[in-house]
Amino acid sequence: AVGDIDKVLIFYRRLFGNEVLKDSRTPRRYLRLGPCYMAIAPAGAGEARRIDHFSVGIETFDEAGMKRTLENAGLKVRESNVGLFVLDPDGNSIQIWADQSWKQLSNAAPEAGPTQEALFRPRGMHHVGIQVSDMAQATAFYRKLFGEPTPGQGTPPQPTFQAGETKILLYNPAPNKPAKIDHFSVLVDNFDASSATEVLKSLGAKAELSKQGTLNEFFDPDGIRLQVTFPGQTYGSPTKK
Repeated sequence: AVGDIDKVLIFYRRLFGNEVLKDSRTPRRYLRLGPCYMAIAPAGAGEARRIDHFSVGIETFDEAGMKRTLENAGLKVRESNVGLFVLDPDGNSIQIWADQSWKQLSNAAPEAGPTQEALFRPRGMHHVGIQVSDMAQATAFYRKLFGEPTPGQGTPPQPTFQAGETKILLYNPAPNKPAKIDHFSVLVDNFDASSATEVLKSLGAKAELSKQGTLNEFFDPDGIRLQVTFPGQTYGSPTKK
């Protein structure tokens, strides 16, 4: 959920490419990230610019059967014309729909844009990071959706859930930090961190190299936090060329 959607599209097209669909009834756009995509829409009046929700694609999606399964697990389900929605204990919205749903965006058509080389070459979504208010409660909820987690970083260890090719990371409650979908990370081909940082700054993003010379994260012009991760990347060592 963004401010000026036209300016934001210039930013994200430059980052990830020009395969964009335009909704026929609203300003919403969809920008493809390999087998995944970003939905970009203006924030509502009085609403924060933020990551509004994330979506999980299910192979051979059976909406009625999935709704029964979720309700039998004790979850309240909202139906829509783009799948099902549930809320986690902190009110974060999770969409559950068909896999490869890019092909099912029936009210959208390709939108032309500037022809330019993308800064990153997206392969898909690497992970979504969620800041929670109660780790035990959040873990119990996400276990119903994704099964048993594996321990991640942090003290105590923070759980990591696997949703297809994408990880869902839960962060331990932090003082004075609100519970929310904190950031997302796009899986990309390897890139030159220093050059990418300079391009991001020229586009109005807040970006700095880490002490190790890596580009660990940045903030788009609306202040939304995101990351790019290349295969084999570790955040405590220099970028491989």
